[in-house]
Amino acid sequence: MSGYVSIKEKSPQEEGRGHNEPRETSPGRIELTAVSGMRFFATLFLVCGRSIETLWIDSGSEAKFLSVTLCSGLHLGAKDVVSFYYVLSGFTLAWGYGNRDLDSSEVRWRYWTRRFVRFYPDFAISTIVTFLLKQPFFFGCHDYGWPSWVSQGTSLLLFTAWYRFIPGSGYINGPVWFIVTLFWLWIFFPYLFGASKKVFENVSWSTFLLKMLALWVISLVPWAFIDESNVDTLRWALRCFPILRIPEFVCGIALALRVRRDKDELRLYGSSDSEFHPRSFVGFAPLICVFFALFYYAYSIYLWPEDCTCLDSRYFHCFGWIEAFDTKFLPLSAIVIYSVTTLDVCAHDNGTAEFDNVKKHVGVVGAYLWSFFCLDFFVMVGKWGLPIFLWQAAVNVLVEAFLVDVHWGLESRCTPQSFTLAYAVFYWIFHLLSAYVVAYLMYEEGPVGRLIHSGVAYFVKDS
Repeated sequence: MSGYVSIKEKSPQEEGRGHNEPRETSPGRIELTAVSGMRFFATLFLVCGRSIETLWIDSGSEAKFLSVTLCSGLHLGAKDVVSFYYVLSGFTLAWGYGNRDLDSSEVRWRYWTRRFVRFYPDFAISTIVTFLLKQPFFFGCHDYGWPSWVSQGTSLLLFTAWYRFIPGSGYINGPVWFIVTLFWLWIFFPYLFGASKKVFENVSWSTFLLKMLALWVISLVPWAFIDESNVDTLRWALRCFPILRIPEFVCGIALALRVRRDKDELRLYGSSDSEFHPRSFVGFAPLICVFFALFYYAYSIYLWPEDCTCLDSRYFHCFGWIEAFDTKFLPLSAIVIYSVTTLDVCAHDNGTAEFDNVKKHVGVVGAYLWSFFCLDFFVMVGKWGLPIFLWQAAVNVLVEAFLVDVHWGLESRCTPQSFTLAYAVFYWIFHLLSAYVVAYLMYEEGPVGRLIHSGVAYFVKDS
């Protein structure tokens, strides 16, 4: 999840790897450090949401602000951030592989092999561990039955995204659903990149925007078929089906082609070859987009029906018809990604990443925004996206089992009980911090993740 630009092919969690000082990695290519910082906040939003959803166990009213109000806002935004990730992944793959000959079968096979080798061990181990932890003989609340064993066994083959409409075919490791769909988009990438270049490369800004608008409209069409009679099954089938997420992924590829052209213009002419250029707005655009989205979620929470819970199954009653459209904020995602990557491009105007370079091209607000995203902590933790999604469900189970065993306010992880507001805050934050600790351990350069990938590399040459 992802974005990178070095010559060496990297894993999804390495994509976009940056340091405090972005550097030139090859002639004409730069390392987009601010992207890793941006990814930190997108990941944090999703992880906060997955952590606070564990408060379903709270049956009281004192902590309702967390278990219902705040949880509902994070739950509303989660699908929009997932859509953002599809766009970002398309961008970063196109940025990193833009100069490679993907028409060559040898290059494609090497790309596919390394995608699989670097992704699958983490996916398989986390899926198996999560499934076992949720069984009654460990910490599970009930027996899921043999269909669950079959479903989870077949999910290891990575085909579940294609038949998610079948009842009982969901993932017991919930957060991996969009990772599996994203995996298939990685597989499609070599072909989508070639087609996208023919459509989006070397076109005027007006033509580019019209084509991006068309992508957005196409992405909205499938969600229009959802109604109250089919929302429970069709909504997840559409979300997981890889073909239907292609418009978002291609949107990211198109943005990479556009930013690459802007970069070339910046170095050749010092500015765009036209009087108007969106670069003028990239310092403010991400802030405006984020403010708009947060205002939308806050207003939605304000209108939230009193009888609804955070994870209420009465979708249209609680969420409303507009929430059926998972790609409604695709333009906002595109604007944010274009803006932040353009800040990185401007920073490298003279070959070295500098605050003054950004300030010269987009103003002082953009320069400070770029510096903020490039902070070491954000860049470092922004690399932990993949392991935190793969392992969060398992972490949640272990955290709850630990709280029960040590008698820290939790009687059972399966039976609702009343929480005080203070304990609910502790319960949520403890889940959240535990998820990040495990992500650090499991990411590719972490203490445990390094051992896993070293073992894989031992069996797979040049992985």
